[in-house]
Amino acid sequence: MSEVTKLNRAEALRRLNKGELAQFFDVSPQAIDGWIRRGCPFVEKGRPGQPWVFDALDVARWRFGEKAESNALIDPDLLPPQDRKAWYESEVKRRELQLKDRELIPASEVEHYVARAFSTLAQGLRSVPDNIERRTGCPPDLIEAIEIALESEMSAIADVLTELTPMPEEEEPA
Repeated sequence: MSEVTKLNRAEALRRLNKGELAQFFDVSPQAIDGWIRRGCPFVEKGRPGQPWVFDALDVARWRFGEKAESNALIDPDLLPPQDRKAWYESEVKRRELQLKDRELIPASEVEHYVARAFSTLAQGLRSVPDNIERRTGCPPDLIEAIEIALESEMSAIADVLTELTPMPEEEEPA
């Protein structure tokens, strides 16, 4: 029986009018009006002489839970101007943080390290025929065939990498 009483008291503490809700979330009452227009849940709709009644927990879930999960589904072009500006500013800050935490790596940096890695690989592969010739004494025609095969494979890799690299804008086909 005491659990039921506690639950009722907890529910009563969660029930807030528009002014209390604005104070709880540290926003203006006009912001609450905007929330209502965007689908903020309420317990009772206000009318003359009767205040709006909100469940603070439901509003918090709506405000922070639902929107955080569906952030990828937000179309900023459909948002009101002030919200659209806030969305773009938050995206800029999120990307800056991702860069700082190395979750995102600039394309130029990736290109630099990939080029360095393939340069080292190509240098190593070009030395293979000489090493084989020195260690085994293979005839020159076999070594030449190995060099041709390695060069052909390196060219194929370079072609694939070139296809993966986006063309600069002035070179893109119309």
